[in-house]
Amino acid sequence: MLRRRPPTQVMPFHAWDVLLVVTLTMIALAGWSSTFSGNGWWITGGVVAILGSAAATAVVAARGGVEVVGLVLAFGYYFACGPIVERDLRLTDLSILESGVRASAEAWPVLLGTHPPVDSSGAALLAPVLLALFSAGIGTALALRSTRAAVPLAPPTLVLAAVLLLAQPEPVSVLLQGVGFGVVAMMWMRLRGLRIDEAAHGRDPARAWRMVGSVALVLAAALTAAAVAGDPTPGARFVLSREMPAYDAGREATPLDSFRDFTEPAPGQRVPEGNVHERKLMTLRGAPTGVRVRFAALEAYDGNRWQAANDSDPSRDDDRFLRLSSTIDNPADGREIRVAVDPTGDYTSRWVPTIGAVQSFSFYGSAREDAQTHLRYDPATQTAVMDDRLEKNDTYAFTSAITGGLLKRRMTASTLVDPALREAGAFLDPAIEAWALGAVSPIDGVFRVAERLKRVGRYSDGAIFWQSSYTAGQGTARLGDGFVLGEPTVGNDEQYAAAMALMANRLGAPARVVVGAVLPASGVVRGRDVQAWVEVRIADGSWRTLPTEMFMGDRPPRRVGVDEVLPPRAFPDPPPAPPQQPEIEEEPAEEPPPAPAASSADAGSGGVPWGLVLLALALGAPVVVPVVKGVRRRRRLSSRRVTLRYAGAWLELVDHARDLGVPVVPGLTRPAEARAVGSARGTGDTLVDLAHEADRRIYAADSPEAADADAFWSLVRAQRSSLGEGVSPWRRAWAVFSPASLRRGAPPEAG
Repeated sequence: MLRRRPPTQVMPFHAWDVLLVVTLTMIALAGWSSTFSGNGWWITGGVVAILGSAAATAVVAARGGVEVVGLVLAFGYYFACGPIVERDLRLTDLSILESGVRASAEAWPVLLGTHPPVDSSGAALLAPVLLALFSAGIGTALALRSTRAAVPLAPPTLVLAAVLLLAQPEPVSVLLQGVGFGVVAMMWMRLRGLRIDEAAHGRDPARAWRMVGSVALVLAAALTAAAVAGDPTPGARFVLSREMPAYDAGREATPLDSFRDFTEPAPGQRVPEGNVHERKLMTLRGAPTGVRVRFAALEAYDGNRWQAANDSDPSRDDDRFLRLSSTIDNPADGREIRVAVDPTGDYTSRWVPTIGAVQSFSFYGSAREDAQTHLRYDPATQTAVMDDRLEKNDTYAFTSAITGGLLKRRMTASTLVDPALREAGAFLDPAIEAWALGAVSPIDGVFRVAERLKRVGRYSDGAIFWQSSYTAGQGTARLGDGFVLGEPTVGNDEQYAAAMALMANRLGAPARVVVGAVLPASGVVRGRDVQAWVEVRIADGSWRTLPTEMFMGDRPPRRVGVDEVLPPRAFPDPPPAPPQQPEIEEEPAEEPPPAPAASSADAGSGGVPWGLVLLALALGAPVVVPVVKGVRRRRRLSSRRVTLRYAGAWLELVDHARDLGVPVVPGLTRPAEARAVGSARGTGDTLVDLAHEADRRIYAADSPEAADADAFWSLVRAQRSSLGEGVSPWRRAWAVFSPASLRRGAPPEAG
């Protein structure tokens, strides 16, 4: 005869389980508050969490296991992700389901590779949906199926870890996600533990006290964690988005590389292919006249060319070319403008013209539907680039704050100089040492070098046949002996800006090359409007413009024969160092009087003074022993097993005798302990009767009643008070603080 399997144990339904698992899920998802825009993602996650928890409850009520719950949730997600992405609740055909599956794979790269905040739509919205469904659904199933208190905490904890790993470097709230999640999780685990324990052993008479103690412990831990956590340093937490490779814009050809496409061709000759000097590149509407339209900012130099770079600003965490949603968290001070841009077919670059610090960006009109997915933006350099190219009909609009301004000689340079950039300009030292002689600051040196470079420099695009020797390029040979160190110094914006930025970095002023245009009154940018300038970073962290006309010569070069060789430019030797004066022994200065000893605490790191710590320890130490004894007495009195209450009452009597100085040898039987205490205090017969009563109740076949144990405790309290009669007052007072009873050996057997 086949035996039936016993039914699977199911925890009784408790609304607290469902409520708390959803609460923990929403606290975990709150870590994305700075990652997503608006509240739509959080509301969607909350609705999904409630639905997932309801589905899990229904499956468990139908005797389904956790694996069945997971299967139901997976099917639900499969049929819901398509309509969520397409924003259409109707399943008209299978293409909607297919788009949902594709979007599920794209959600994580979009989430990691987009500047915050991410739009609460499309593929990115599936990330909170999937995590909320997993956390609330599986968590509810485990809460209703498992008899282990901590098991249901696993899904919300995993989701919390995933959110912290995928969120931005700056935590949303240490108090909410650290302390809040921990408090709710610990209280839920404690509540479940009490219910599970009571289901197996009956109601705990000390449940209220245990709950109060648990609450006090959790609150103390929460307050301590909040005080210790404080405000963490941005970027100190490991975040996956910082480890993911950003778009490598450095491999792209820059407008500086092809600068001669914007210059004027030789008169009387056919216009070279690709030359757009007289061509209309784009039309801007809404931008003020004279504003600088930025094509690309270049912050890295490899010895051959200036290029764009990721992670170029040590003071920022967002200095990377990442995707751009409709808005971006890019704080900036300046006049806000709204600009619309219509590029023409003659602008074939991948670099997207912008102005200032972009706050929002969107393609519109005849632009490609997926144009936004090809856009990458670096807020640190205020540069945008397409991973394919900007096409003719890709009209776009952006909101921006106009930042920066002109560089002034009185300004102070920032100290954030890139060591690699500073070393890269070493080959220009002969000119820098001569031209910056007497400079009183790095910015002063930049202006001195710029003035000298403009004075000796000549301008040529190499278009005229006898100027063809003045080639394009930004390599060390072209910028060194072929430009700054050569005679004559001839080049165009490309060489002037590239060399000027290197020399500024060498002088200790962080600088970069920017290619763009100064917007004409017509709003139309043509090739002839394009120029290259230098931006220098000052002490307040902002970048200030050193205009092209400040360092670029505008005179044409002197005509020379084709075979004529000019000598290299001669630079005066730096002045010799002043002769070293003989050392003169100086009388030692009077040492200041030693600081008083009390000031040694102030010389530390600003923490809590040791004097206060020692004072707190001195005042708190006497309280520790009475508190420990009180907790011990409470545990003995409220033991779940009634026999343990009898044993605890007797131990309480013997421990008090030890604190009063009565020597009681550990390991004796209760009657022997009673005789030892009674001989010292003259109450032997009464104590022996109590000891026999305790043994009779403890070793009885039937469990005694709780009321009898309470009566026994009353007798013990009376005898405990009588032990102090005839003892000196100071000894009775010392018994409260005496640790003697805390050092006793193993207690007698309690049965």
